[in-house]
Amino acid sequence: MGGATGEPFLDLKHHLLTRVLPFWERHSVDADCGGFITHLDRSGMIADPSEKFLVMQTRMIYSFAAGAEMGGSREWLNLAEQGVIFLLEHFRDRDHDGWYWSTTRRGAPRELAKRTYGHAFATYALAEYARIARNHRALAAAIHTWSLIATHLWDAEHQGAIEACDRTWSPTDPSHSMGTHLHTLEALLALHEATGEDRFWPHVRAICDLICGRMVEPQHRCGLEKFHPDWSHNSDLSRNLVDYGHNCEAAWLLLRVHRREENPTYRDAAHSFLDYVLRYGLDTAHGGVFSHGPLGEPATVREKVWWVQTEAVVAFLLAHIVFQDSRYLDAFRSVADFSLRHLHDAEYGEWYPATHEDGRPCDTRKGFEWKAAYHITQACVYGHSYLTEISQQR
Repeated sequence: MGGATGEPFLDLKHHLLTRVLPFWERHSVDADCGGFITHLDRSGMIADPSEKFLVMQTRMIYSFAAGAEMGGSREWLNLAEQGVIFLLEHFRDRDHDGWYWSTTRRGAPRELAKRTYGHAFATYALAEYARIARNHRALAAAIHTWSLIATHLWDAEHQGAIEACDRTWSPTDPSHSMGTHLHTLEALLALHEATGEDRFWPHVRAICDLICGRMVEPQHRCGLEKFHPDWSHNSDLSRNLVDYGHNCEAAWLLLRVHRREENPTYRDAAHSFLDYVLRYGLDTAHGGVFSHGPLGEPATVREKVWWVQTEAVVAFLLAHIVFQDSRYLDAFRSVADFSLRHLHDAEYGEWYPATHEDGRPCDTRKGFEWKAAYHITQACVYGHSYLTEISQQR
């Protein structure tokens, strides 16, 4: 998978179009009921047909639309469209507005809670699909979903997104988390790009300010994960562990915003987050990034999770572009090489969810509630762009 620069992941476009999305096209599309099958085993066989989840459905919509935009089959845009149709027909709460968390395979509501995380992904997927397909209905739904987050799922007193409400929008979990804010920020960036309008940018800044002002551990300058409603750190819920994947993801998003408006606060926070991962999370023996570790200490959860590697790929590449620091390019090479050698399934395609520290698979499922094509697709799309930019700078 080398290219003109000799980088192991330069041909990410080829990897996405030949080794990742064809797997999902063959196995995840639900031709009988619409939408996408959630639970798939290693070979793509259906492991459990019983339930569909908002996050997985929206992630597949994004993935097929992005793959089509990157030069894949035009049929992939049709697959994204049928996913949007299923989403609008079955996941939308027509009585109280918003999106259900899960449905049956045929689309009957199951879990009715309104979770910010799911609404962020609905916003993101609909905005990206709308931009790529030039679909006004999807764009209107994305904008409306953001308005629901701002109205019902945003803490006006303490600022920031809460975690969840019940079906009628009464808060059930007023706590805060880094992960939910990262995906809300990602959704806002997609809305900004899809509309070309600056009205979403103050909200982008608000979340970046929360990340830098509320979520940074003062001594080690890494990102923390879980917080009480008043923004005091909830070390019990996070088990006092640092999430290396979310530190990479936060750094990547902050640097994307910094590139648009030259914000040194965002830039410096991203730099600190990634240097923390380099110090404690990067496996210098086998390659790749570990999962979690105690604050200021080496990693203790040492498995290699697929999404952590994909977040590290884009974060390290963009950091190299911004800071012109070869450490980040070296870290990218480590992560890319490990992922291609050990997480990518050479026999059936796609990636395993996780491996042991040395690269032996410890989970071979390909699809479940949290795993779809999204993370790898996003890493391929942005990683290909960044590697092209790096190549042109040489």
